[in-house]
Amino acid sequence: MEDAIVIGIEEGGLYKFRGHSKAALTHDTSSPCELWHRRLAHINYKALPHVSKVVTSLPELKIDHEGICKGCAKGKNIKNHFPKSDSKIEGILELVHSDVCGPMPSTTLSGYVYYVTIIDDYSHKTWIYSLKTKDEVFEKFRVQSSCRNLVERKIKILGFDNGGEYTSRVCGIL
Repeated sequence: MEDAIVIGIEEGGLYKFRGHSKAALTHDTSSPCELWHRRLAHINYKALPHVSKVVTSLPELKIDHEGICKGCAKGKNIKNHFPKSDSKIEGILELVHSDVCGPMPSTTLSGYVYYVTIIDDYSHKTWIYSLKTKDEVFEKFRVQSSCRNLVERKIKILGFDNGGEYTSRVCGIL
């Protein structure tokens, strides 16, 4: 609390600003160089003095930053790529991904609270079905069975997140 700045005084249960109210509502500890670095989409600090010469509304900027900008450092982080897989999917319905999402914070007008996604890895064909209860997932896989009959193929691999939505009941349908 040693750094606290008193900007108002209590009078009759209310706090009244001392001095100019606009100044009391703003607080800026960053330098103009840091501010314009962020405003100009994290432009290189060395380019800021050149930009301030070209753009008339910018103040004259000097390179006075300390350390590394957190936003720039996060933007340069990279994730490792997924390892290459030896298995190749050669046709539709060889690998199907599915997940159930919900319950949603609000119910639809029709009373749906969940949804299930079914995605074919080869064709990227996606089906999304709304559900009122989780146990309707099995019925939606029966609908998928009719699609499988059209292409005369069966699902070889069903991928899911082990969330408990799929039990041995769905295996009988597949």
